[in-house]
Amino acid sequence: MKQHLNFQKLFRNGLSIVLILTLISSGILLFSSFRGNPTSVYKNLDIRAFGLALLALLASWAIETLRIWLIANGLGESISLRKIFNINLATTFIGNITPFSSGGVPTQIYLLCQNGIQPGKSSAIVTLRVILTTLLFTLVAPILFIFYRASISVGLLRQVTTFAIPVSVLVSVLLITFIIKPKLAKPVLTFPLKFIKSERWLSKINPYLQKFLDEVEIFHQSVRQFRKGYNLILVILATLLYWVCFFSIAPCLIYAFGLRGEGIFFKSVLIQFILIFIISYLPVPGGSGIMELGFFSMFAFIPAQIRAVLILIWRLLSYHLATFVGGVILLKLINRTERRPSEVTRG
Repeated sequence: MKQHLNFQKLFRNGLSIVLILTLISSGILLFSSFRGNPTSVYKNLDIRAFGLALLALLASWAIETLRIWLIANGLGESISLRKIFNINLATTFIGNITPFSSGGVPTQIYLLCQNGIQPGKSSAIVTLRVILTTLLFTLVAPILFIFYRASISVGLLRQVTTFAIPVSVLVSVLLITFIIKPKLAKPVLTFPLKFIKSERWLSKINPYLQKFLDEVEIFHQSVRQFRKGYNLILVILATLLYWVCFFSIAPCLIYAFGLRGEGIFFKSVLIQFILIFIISYLPVPGGSGIMELGFFSMFAFIPAQIRAVLILIWRLLSYHLATFVGGVILLKLINRTERRPSEVTRG
């Protein structure tokens, strides 16, 4: 019951922040869009392009499910695609309503453990997923930012990049180190304990520490096992394909409003790449408000009359829909977990 109440509080607080920021940014964008003649640009709407945008979203969900399944399979774990699909969306919900998406990783590890995967292997699965995505953005985003820096008129976004790029490089180096030399994870994680002088406190945490170190050893073995298989190549391809599908939502919506032009697809993908990279270093749940304004700023090649509406539809598909569906799924998973003890008691 306590877990259920904590989730309800998180659900309410997180969504409240997201809703307030979204409403403020949406009001600003809509005010900007209605300064022209908005009705003339909606005459050539292409429903098929809207359908492609929705298809790209669903494809990204499916590919992300396959990506986690490939990682788990490469570590010798068996879990159904349906369970992974639910875990991913539940994780997306928590990530979208917490600063820096900080709640996503522990939630995914916890839900994988709830489905019979050891904590060490669950950590390895999530860590490998995070590493591949982080490396992709770290290698590509800084280069793109050099070319598109002039397009970012939102001062906060420009300032964030001054520390986002070096921090991302540092994080990537650490993650790569754990992949190449996973045995280093144990001394790195236990290093802070050297500064604890209290023997009484150490004796209390020692049983938990030993269990933690056992899971770190499982993590070490899992990463070493995964590196040897062909699954690594498949997971890299799935990572690339996931982001291609996700980034295709915006250009499909642009085409839906009848906008055509050379390089629109490629340019819109590159701009999204930069925005998501920057937003990940801001303590704003899901980048709400800042993402909308940043999109509006950088997509200046889209007529102002439709830019705001396009952005709102894009955020509905790329963020709000996954957040809502993930919240519903997470609530069901929590209710199911709470019923298990009572079922065991009755049995």
